[in-house]
Amino acid sequence: MKEPQAIDLLIEDGVVVTVDAARRVIADGAVAIHDGSIVAVGKTADLAPLYRPAKRLHASNHLVIPGLIDAHVHITAEHLARGLALDDAGHRWMFDYALPLYAAITAEEEYAGARLACLEMLRNGTTCFQEGGTARSVASSARAVEEAGLRGTLSPWTWDRPQDPAGLAMTTDQAIARTEDAVRLFHGAAGGRLRIAASCVNPVLCSTDLLHGLKALVDAEGIGFTFHHASSLEPVAAYVAEHGRRPLLDFADLGILGPGVLATHMVHLDDDELAELARSGAAVAHCPQTALRLAYGAAKQGRFPDMISAGVTVALGTDGVMSSDNQDLFKAMQIAAGLFKDARLDAALMPAEKVVEMATIDAARALGLNHTLGSIEVGKCADLVLLDRRAPELTPLLDVANALVYATDGRNVATVIVDGRIIVEDGTVLTIDADSLYAEAARMTPDLIERAGLEPRPRWPIV
Repeated sequence: MKEPQAIDLLIEDGVVVTVDAARRVIADGAVAIHDGSIVAVGKTADLAPLYRPAKRLHASNHLVIPGLIDAHVHITAEHLARGLALDDAGHRWMFDYALPLYAAITAEEEYAGARLACLEMLRNGTTCFQEGGTARSVASSARAVEEAGLRGTLSPWTWDRPQDPAGLAMTTDQAIARTEDAVRLFHGAAGGRLRIAASCVNPVLCSTDLLHGLKALVDAEGIGFTFHHASSLEPVAAYVAEHGRRPLLDFADLGILGPGVLATHMVHLDDDELAELARSGAAVAHCPQTALRLAYGAAKQGRFPDMISAGVTVALGTDGVMSSDNQDLFKAMQIAAGLFKDARLDAALMPAEKVVEMATIDAARALGLNHTLGSIEVGKCADLVLLDRRAPELTPLLDVANALVYATDGRNVATVIVDGRIIVEDGTVLTIDADSLYAEAARMTPDLIERAGLEPRPRWPIV
């Protein structure tokens, strides 16, 4: 008989939800891991004799799923000010709350905020994320992500048209240079877990020179490009009133749509823009929790089912915690699945299986990582999550996709593995001292809010 192969880790006896091409769900399944990669997937009875693992994880009471991928999340200032903007802030949220905070934050505070974000994502089963283009001190965010053990794409804040607030003003050259510096310093760092994408907060806030400069950098370095657009109706209507044309059509003419582009929100599109989006090969990050909290109009105006039908890759994001209040992709999945069923009176829309894909393989595709992430397959990175089935919401387990979307949330996360390394064990994040971080954040928050010229005004004040 052939000698069993030495490997780092064998997960055995779990219900393995592969999200592979055949969408196999393997009862009594096993995953063999070595050097950070998946080397085998199958029945435990078939794989166990073939391997001699340094460590075994007995998953008989667990679902084993691909690590979740958050396609749009903000990881710095908002984590030190969660709940500051009341739920009637609506369109005032950006100018009255977010911009003053981002203009006031220090590098040390960004590091603390990013660590809080990493802690929250890991506890909720997220192993990879795309930062939404608001990192100011990229070094602070990169340090936090590397220490936490996640996989993340960071995007520097860039724009060159707004001059207010002064702390965020920059020239075209400065915006391009800071993106170039981030690529040079951090793209491929942390053993490949860190990447950089070019970004602009919104193309309408950037000059043509900046957009062309960023796109040239994207093409030269082979990196992604992300931006926010069409979250609310008013800016789109104002653009049409000024330019006489829908904004996304102008973006296409500028050459900033195409494969490798990830556009976030994209609520208010007309038929021509949707068709252009589908032709371009760009992907979309849908943030349903933010859309509902800030009254973007997604239920009434959103075209996400139509995008999917047209072949657009649509992924899910949790956005910032001042606009969604959590970074639990399971909650985002439930809202995404139900929103358009109800709005269009069509229960067949956004089936649970598709929504699970939007947080795994489709999100990997949106980030250009579907060849290495998003499913449990041989040769892919060993980014996995084990969910504890010993819970009423997962008993009995008759339909895995239905359970993941409608019954589960981050509280079911027991174990998180990134690059073959166990980062969360028994629900505890091993790479971050949570208690000391909570104390640090509590100390920093009042100073940041005061420097930003803001003040918490809860309707039920704490006395």
